[in-house]
Amino acid sequence: MTLAFRNRIDVTLSVADRRITCVDIQPRTRPPLGRLAAGKPVETLLAALPRLFSLCATAHQVALLTAVEAARGQPAAPLTRHRRIKAVLAERVAELLRGLLLGPLAGDRGTLPTAQRLLQAVACLQQQSRGEGPGPSRAETLSQIKMALGELGIGSAAESFAPGTPLARLMAAAGKAAENGGWRHMPSAHGLLSAADDRAVVTRLMENGAAFADAPELDGRIPETGVWARHAGRSPRHAGPAERLSVRIAELAALVRWIEDGETEDDVAEEDLVAGYGLGPGRGAAAVECARGRLHHVVELDARGDIARFEYLAPTEWNFHPRGPVATSLTGAMLRGAEDRDLVHGMIASFDPCVGFGLTVREMADA
Repeated sequence: MTLAFRNRIDVTLSVADRRITCVDIQPRTRPPLGRLAAGKPVETLLAALPRLFSLCATAHQVALLTAVEAARGQPAAPLTRHRRIKAVLAERVAELLRGLLLGPLAGDRGTLPTAQRLLQAVACLQQQSRGEGPGPSRAETLSQIKMALGELGIGSAAESFAPGTPLARLMAAAGKAAENGGWRHMPSAHGLLSAADDRAVVTRLMENGAAFADAPELDGRIPETGVWARHAGRSPRHAGPAERLSVRIAELAALVRWIEDGETEDDVAEEDLVAGYGLGPGRGAAAVECARGRLHHVVELDARGDIARFEYLAPTEWNFHPRGPVATSLTGAMLRGAEDRDLVHGMIASFDPCVGFGLTVREMADA
């Protein structure tokens, strides 16, 4: 069977007198997993998720397992839960790195050998976190990751990046571009998605399914989720591309230090990183804080224990809602030249959608 869905987001900016007056977002079309999963054993969907989601596949699997356990009233043992957290955070490291290496650092050809070694080592770390296959020791893998990160600019010290390194140059360029253009924006007025919203989200998801997941909102709120939302309480007031990049690097450095320190359960700073919720007999839900933000799954099991209903809501649907955080962040910004257009592209990319996006600028005639 061929899945027909639109795996791309299109962003069109309407510009008048060099100011963005309107942001039109055409979201991606999500895979119809609810229809495909109905009547199937849980194991079938679990095995299919990595093929359907090349990004954040581990987070989806953990969310499904946690939701099923909540539906059965059988939460995972503490050791199993901690192993899942380790796997989710290892995947988050990989996704944050991929976003940096294939995004802002992609133009620095000198980083290519380091990037290749780093991505290979992080892939090995993910396999180790899932308990898969033979390979180098964990200590050797961590040593390779630390060495490559040091070459990019991320060390073991508290600072996010070292002077004179590719990341330091990238941050300096981003800050200068924002300063020269005066392109600085506040976080979305819609607020931030957190674990406190989980119950409301999964209830709406169970009640309304894909109709809610395609364009989610909570009583008019379309909150932001992702790296910035996780750090908003201790981040600078402005939420431009440079600030968002800085927060991304800081989180990556903190995760690597946590892994290096032994991934102890007490050291997981984020509460509710993996959370399960019972919704009644045979019904369960889960939330997982993955690289791009908060991911939600809901399931309903039939009398045999197979899937009667399955719904999911990924972070991208919140951030790229037509009236959501991306649109809010761009509306009103000035486009004074090519550099400002690059900043707009960087701003969109800083929300790290799980699919590709296109950007079109439409000049409007003066009134």
